[in-house]
Amino acid sequence: MTINFNGEPWGGINQAAQRRRAKDPRHMLIYRIEFAAIGWANNIGHSKFDGLTLAQILADKRGNEPSRQTINKAIRNAKELGLVEPESNARCLVAPRRVFQRGGRGSYTCQEHGISRSR
Repeated sequence: MTINFNGEPWGGINQAAQRRRAKDPRHMLIYRIEFAAIGWANNIGHSKFDGLTLAQILADKRGNEPSRQTINKAIRNAKELGLVEPESNARCLVAPRRVFQRGGRGSYTCQEHGISRSR
């Protein structure tokens, strides 16, 4: 089945695999931010971390969580590179609209950004 969005060819992505990549400390923090945004994205591209915090997801191999400052800097850098949308923060990463689209069952809301839509 061919997937087209805005006239460009697309392929599917395994969100569970992106979640695993987000938790893998071998990857650079900035890319782990992008992986988390896509891995936990709901139908509008907003990420609710299912009871986890972003710091827990981004812990190093010893389980040490990065500081709030470190996380915020990584998010800023990810925004500058277009890896996440400008409204992203540590409580809700927003997957890039030009890269990620999802539909079907799932949430169309984001408490952090005050979005509540019904399908």
